[in-house]
Amino acid sequence: MPLAQDAIHIWRTALSAITPVSEELKAVISVDELTRSERFLFPDLRKGFIGGRALLRMILASYCNCGPKDLCFTYGQFQKPGIESNGRLSQTVAFNLSHSADAIQIAIATEGSIGIDVEHLGRKPDLDALLAECLTDEEEWSVSRMDESQRQQAFLRYWVHKEAFLKCVGYGFSVSPKAVLVSFCDDGRSVIRCPDQMADVVLFGRDLPCGAGYIAAVASSKREYTVQPFVL
Repeated sequence: MPLAQDAIHIWRTALSAITPVSEELKAVISVDELTRSERFLFPDLRKGFIGGRALLRMILASYCNCGPKDLCFTYGQFQKPGIESNGRLSQTVAFNLSHSADAIQIAIATEGSIGIDVEHLGRKPDLDALLAECLTDEEEWSVSRMDESQRQQAFLRYWVHKEAFLKCVGYGFSVSPKAVLVSFCDDGRSVIRCPDQMADVVLFGRDLPCGAGYIAAVASSKREYTVQPFVL
């Protein structure tokens, strides 16, 4: 797949479109991933894991000009995955994956770090508790003054931008989302910082197109980039 320096490719599909062929997809994943899949007690979760990992490998292989099983993954201190440059690959890319309910999204960029998050709007979180736990005082005030019908989606929009930030920097939830500050612009973009713990880090987020019933965002260290979606 051709990938411009200033582009981020977003691949999305439904896990239910993949799971019917999970047995065939076992041939695409590694022995370690197959072993991990066997730890899931419920068949649907096992099939979803196999399908997601196989899809990730097939998409990445199309950028790295290799076979899906030629890819070896590395994992950071907080388990953020990357691609090991093992001499067999003509190139590597930055990537990140997220899934929620039946949705899976994969972000691909030429270099640097990237984070993505998707959430199902069918989630019914305890907003009163989560607003105080996950949002800054200013963000909490912004959401709490909305109509009840708007509050859930507004909270989840903050959430996906914060989680995309934390996945991009590789810290995950070792850092509280309350420490992450999201400033939204009018065009679906955001500027994201963590001033108390990562004062020098500024990332740039975008709302992402996604299927009905979901909300998603991507975060990148690049200030300007184009988002190119692909739907499978």
